[in-house]
Amino acid sequence: MIERFKSLLLVLLVGLSLVQSYFLAYSMPSMDAKVKTDQDYVKTEPLGPEEKVEKLLFPEELVLHMGQDKHTVFYPNDTFFSMVLDKLVSREFKSFQRVPVEQVNWEQVRKEEAGIEVRFGREIPFELLRRVYKIDADFLFSGDAINRIWIFARPDSGEVRSFFFSTDGRNVYESSRADLTVQDVEQSVGFGQYWKPYRYWANGVYIPDQSLPVTRLSVKFSRYTPDQMQRNLFSNPNTTRMIQDTQDGTQIYMDSKRGLKVEEAGSWMSYKDPVAPAEGKDDLTENIAAAVQFVNQHGGWNGRFRLVRAAETGGGASRDNAIRFQQYYNEFPIVSGEGFRFGDMQLTIQQGFVSSYERSLIVLEAKPEQQQEMRLSAGDLLLSQIRQAAGGAMVEAIYPAYRPSLADDQLRLEPVWAVRLASGEVRIAQ
Repeated sequence: MIERFKSLLLVLLVGLSLVQSYFLAYSMPSMDAKVKTDQDYVKTEPLGPEEKVEKLLFPEELVLHMGQDKHTVFYPNDTFFSMVLDKLVSREFKSFQRVPVEQVNWEQVRKEEAGIEVRFGREIPFELLRRVYKIDADFLFSGDAINRIWIFARPDSGEVRSFFFSTDGRNVYESSRADLTVQDVEQSVGFGQYWKPYRYWANGVYIPDQSLPVTRLSVKFSRYTPDQMQRNLFSNPNTTRMIQDTQDGTQIYMDSKRGLKVEEAGSWMSYKDPVAPAEGKDDLTENIAAAVQFVNQHGGWNGRFRLVRAAETGGGASRDNAIRFQQYYNEFPIVSGEGFRFGDMQLTIQQGFVSSYERSLIVLEAKPEQQQEMRLSAGDLLLSQIRQAAGGAMVEAIYPAYRPSLADDQLRLEPVWAVRLASGEVRIAQ
């Protein structure tokens, strides 16, 4: 009896052992909670919406030429701006050929031919431009970048000519097969009859003959906190240490490699992540795409932004390394003054890797709290203000903008004329 009991117990033990072996082999418990990489410590918190590259490539302005030396200018968010641009992006541009810029008498075209200038204010690689415009994919010179498109019509011959201006200033690319008709151009140019007249001044700059109605705004806002940005930019915030300057309240977060500085009472941040220099040339298209992806992952877009010309940089950074996005509110871009930084994001990219990242932490509400109607100067008065602001330097562009200032719990946006010099520096005409 005892022997039978021992045999039965042995069979049960062997069976239990087999069952345990099966579960150990095919049902291993998850080890995710115990083994983590640095990237798994904290999930990145989405602070603002993501954006696509093509949404950041809209022009700085549209200049319409109506013949007889009559002109006008549309800015982003103008009703006619969107109507004209929507027509252009729906058309196809094919069969490009490169020709010297002096092959066309542009002074004559500007004065006499009905046409549209699409001005970007900075170089846009053809590879990125294809994301917005229907450009021939087999274009031989697609590695180049352009800063302007000029389309004009000659009704007497039924001819429409489309030129893309290279940023080198020496060449233009003509599309000999663009599906734009004379009627398309005339319809777009016709919108200019309902807008304010502009006169040509110099260096491609146009001045309004009549004052522009604008609105002074006061807007409530919130802020991204230093803690939020720390969690977004450091893979393991638990390994960072914080140093606070008791003089001005500046906070500095550091780990073994990266650094984050939050200053101006929590309104501005600067992030550094040293990248070892690599051999090879930077690709502007890749750097722009990398900059957009980085912002998408580390903070998002707290408003509407446009890719603009890179500011002059120090420390050996080239223009292909420096990427800048300018913020718009309602109608106009925001241009910071001295002592208060707001309205743009700046990144330094080295072959797709971000080595510096600066931005405002202020988030404006969608609707202003207060509005006050006013007018911007025009004509000879504006010309005098522009010359004074430029101080003898060459003026590349002027445009209406907002100059921000803090007032308690609101941000004031004062309409001004912004003057951009050939160096890229922006000054205020006043």
